[in-house]
Amino acid sequence: MNKTVLNTQGSRFFESTFIFLFWILLFVLPVFYQWINSHTVRWNVIFSVWTDYLPLLIIFCVNRFILTPFLLFKNKKIAYIASVIVVIGLTVMGSISLRNDMPSQNRNQIQKHVGLQFPNSNKAGNPQDGLERQGGAGTYPPYVNLILLSILLVGFDTGMKLSVKWAESQQQKAEVEKESIKNELAFLRNQVSPHFLMNTLNNIHALIDFDTKEAKSSIAKLSVLMRYLLYESNDKPIPLTKEIKFIASYVELMKLRFHEDVKIQLNLPENPPNISIPPLLFTNILENAFKYGISYEQKSFVYINLLIHENELECTIQNSVHEKFKTSESSGIGIQNTEKRLKLLYNNNFTFTYSEIENVYNSTIKIPI
Repeated sequence: MNKTVLNTQGSRFFESTFIFLFWILLFVLPVFYQWINSHTVRWNVIFSVWTDYLPLLIIFCVNRFILTPFLLFKNKKIAYIASVIVVIGLTVMGSISLRNDMPSQNRNQIQKHVGLQFPNSNKAGNPQDGLERQGGAGTYPPYVNLILLSILLVGFDTGMKLSVKWAESQQQKAEVEKESIKNELAFLRNQVSPHFLMNTLNNIHALIDFDTKEAKSSIAKLSVLMRYLLYESNDKPIPLTKEIKFIASYVELMKLRFHEDVKIQLNLPENPPNISIPPLLFTNILENAFKYGISYEQKSFVYINLLIHENELECTIQNSVHEKFKTSESSGIGIQNTEKRLKLLYNNNFTFTYSEIENVYNSTIKIPI
């Protein structure tokens, strides 16, 4: 079960629990209030109070289970508002009709023992049974209290439903974005494998004609690297030590193709810390350095430095630049893929620079560790 489902279930459980406790508290309070005041519980009075709560409960249930999901969440806002007004109006009229049939003596008992006052349809000249304004300036109409409570209850319930729905939509949106990034990272990472394999096979092909033994050794090294690409370089971070071994093996394969005039220097940390990084993060710029920085006719070089700072891992690659490559699209997919992967993985918390100065191409990646 994924996190989105769990978060959605958690939100709905909290919402249901809160609503359940709200109504339980509302029905328990009259019992508690009567017990505090008279140390007895008159259940006929309590049942009368609970009956008075029924209109609110009806309005709440209709709004929560019918109007909100089938009208408001279906983007039928005008129909929703009209339906709420109709439901409140019908429920209030029904409640007033029932209260008209309630004996005045029962209403007085409820007010005395529970501390609640109930609107009725008596005339304003009978303040004993009606709801009086503070200060005795006059009386409320018999339906005002119920209408106000109904509006507050509907607003509270609808607000809660909208809040929960918004939270769920945000969780789903975050999960979709996370899944999209994961798929895009996998796509970018998988682009490295065929590109790397093509270049390495070309290297081995060049060895077969003049050094069969070395070509066989290179195939063995290639199998080790392909095992790393296929089984270890998944979406999860890998130990830095494995990435260092991969870079070292890759450079060894590259050296087989070039003569001694090509200077290849590799500087790797001897005792790397026990940390993990995304796999194949430096492979693209490494490939580009050998692909576009080496010429058989001219002196060439590739210098690779992997440095560990206090809170940062830095990979710097320098290579020579030759005229025949300047007109080509030397960045290929490598620079673009690397920049996109870094952006997806680290947002803006990274440094990736590349430039050409006096026939020397510099690429630098810095990531937090």
